[in-house]
Amino acid sequence: MLIYRSDLSFYIEVILVNIPDKVRNLFEKQDLVAFGTADKQGIPNVVPIFWKKILDKESVILIDNFMDMTKNNVLENKNVCVSFWDAETNEAYKMKGKAVYHTEGPVYDEGKEFIQSKDPKKDPKGMVEIKINEIYSLNPGSKAGEKINS
Repeated sequence: MLIYRSDLSFYIEVILVNIPDKVRNLFEKQDLVAFGTADKQGIPNVVPIFWKKILDKESVILIDNFMDMTKNNVLENKNVCVSFWDAETNEAYKMKGKAVYHTEGPVYDEGKEFIQSKDPKKDPKGMVEIKINEIYSLNPGSKAGEKINS
């Protein structure tokens, strides 16, 4: 269990899971992932994300170049979901977690360094750090929707 300060107003308690290699590999392989958020009333929003990175064994970062509603949702409601798949193999996963939006600091710096190593002209507005607390298989078959224990 990790308790961390997400902003000046409250703490988030998260039981983190390690991202298994098969999930990590697919996340890194895919050009786009679907990022789901909801506002404080629960109104959903899903956007495609191109710039993304595994931060560590329990976290990913999504790089904000164009987020507006998505950023506002993350600031209002920390519960988020990322889904990704390989259309050729039908391998697919969903990761749920708690998000923190960064505009400075080590997470922001790591994301900025990553994106600028790919495209030096990019100047991201911020980073969404997601501490992963649940992972599900979305692979077709009898285990579809099954929670993955890491």
